[in-house]
Amino acid sequence: MPKILDRRTVLGGRGMVVTYESEQVGKFFYREPIPGTKRYRSKLIKGASTLEQAEELAMDAAIALGQDDPHHLSSLYDSEKVKGNDPIDLIEREERLLRKKERLAKQGIGEGRPKPISIERAIRNFNNSQLERVQAGTFSKNSYEHKKNCLRHCFGYLTHVGVTTTNQINTKTFDRYLEYRSDTTRIVWARELSVIGEWIKSYLVENSYVEAAVWMNGNFLPKPKVRQTDRMANPAINAEDWQTIIHYVRDVWRKEKKGEPAYPANAYTKNHQPQRKTEWYRNMFWHWILLCKGTGMSPEEVCKLKWKNVEIVDVGRISRSKLQEQAQEYEAAGIEVQDLDKALENLKPGDWASTPNDMGREERLIAYITTIRAKTQQPREIPANVGKPLKRWMQYQRDHMELEPKLWRNRQITPDSYVFANPYNEFAMPHQQRIGDTWRNQIIKPLKKAGKLKGHKFSDKPYTLYSMRSTFIEDHLIKGTDIFLVARIAGHDVKTLQETYERMDIRKRAKEITDIQFGQTKAQPEVVNLFEDSGKKK
Repeated sequence: MPKILDRRTVLGGRGMVVTYESEQVGKFFYREPIPGTKRYRSKLIKGASTLEQAEELAMDAAIALGQDDPHHLSSLYDSEKVKGNDPIDLIEREERLLRKKERLAKQGIGEGRPKPISIERAIRNFNNSQLERVQAGTFSKNSYEHKKNCLRHCFGYLTHVGVTTTNQINTKTFDRYLEYRSDTTRIVWARELSVIGEWIKSYLVENSYVEAAVWMNGNFLPKPKVRQTDRMANPAINAEDWQTIIHYVRDVWRKEKKGEPAYPANAYTKNHQPQRKTEWYRNMFWHWILLCKGTGMSPEEVCKLKWKNVEIVDVGRISRSKLQEQAQEYEAAGIEVQDLDKALENLKPGDWASTPNDMGREERLIAYITTIRAKTQQPREIPANVGKPLKRWMQYQRDHMELEPKLWRNRQITPDSYVFANPYNEFAMPHQQRIGDTWRNQIIKPLKKAGKLKGHKFSDKPYTLYSMRSTFIEDHLIKGTDIFLVARIAGHDVKTLQETYERMDIRKRAKEITDIQFGQTKAQPEVVNLFEDSGKKK
């Protein structure tokens, strides 16, 4: 016989509610002894999930037990007579029990009804389960924060419409959600409703807090249609605006501190650490946006990038001016240079040098960056023209740290260090939110207020950190880079790339569309009819 895990005496000592240490764990039974024997009769208490609920439903189980055996029911009345109780009292108790059962059913405790739990607790439990995934390394922290924020709005809406417990959720609950969140965009609507749907399906329905039939209803959650114009929250930066931004960051903002020149780099003391921190941060920000724009990586990827994932290769380039200068030096030294004119004629800007000893060769650093998108967990390698700024940034970091070695506790930059590791914060990776605030409040807003930014042709939205990713993708599409290659570098599929980022100014490729081939005779190929040929030749 299975061992009893817990028990409570009920019905004035006539029986007891028990739960067992067996495969029946979590289920509750009413049992009472069979008179004249050492055996027990028992009945499963339906609709009880706690011992307290089982106690309330014990009389219901006792009556059901009597219905299974009429002799047992009569014995129940007889026992009440022996105790001096009127059987009429027992009937009244049955009626009270039925009324209590109806009340419990309305609260969602009865059989076939969803169990009640507060909305606040349901959201907290779901968030805790997502946080466990983050701690286990199977879910990104940013995605967790996104879900948490979406459910915060969901909680506000449910409170607004008077839904405080999960068993109050029905097919009409979210009908007014879009009106409640009317101050945001369709993209945000779609993202929030996706998270709300996940919460309901994978947590509430799974744990019987909401009836499955509610979720199966096709119109349970609103389905806002996302239009192409809604996908332009992160517009690409046109070439003229980018030059304005990068010149301002490099030549003006980077060298200022509240309108005054930054403290000289070679005059550092501990008393001037705030100025030095500002100098470091502004140089970091300059190189951060160069890398973001030059690689098309997401802001999160740039913040998490480590030096071990960066390989810089000097592919070299042939400079026309340097080639002519070296040729003149050779001729002055009596060395004849052959085919110089032909070499200059065939020289194409941007071509890589074929060998390290080519005449006119200059340094050109290409960076190969390996990264994994947290959103898709898709690894990829990105070749980009950011080798020079990365090399310069590495040297700046070393020079900055050498000014006061004791302050850095003799730390060194290693392959496992973050590229933009903060030496003033235990070499932690940079804070994306602070970078976003800097971009928005100290760069874009002042330039826009001064009327120096034109903005995107098809969007009135301000430039964001993700605008640099959009710029990288659109620039390559305009240049004619193979769309499959662009999608692979960006970490998207082609469909997503076209839906989200393909907003190019068609005028930049107008020549391809409007070109006319003057002076060319139109080819007139002859059609070969196989049936006529077969009929003529036998």
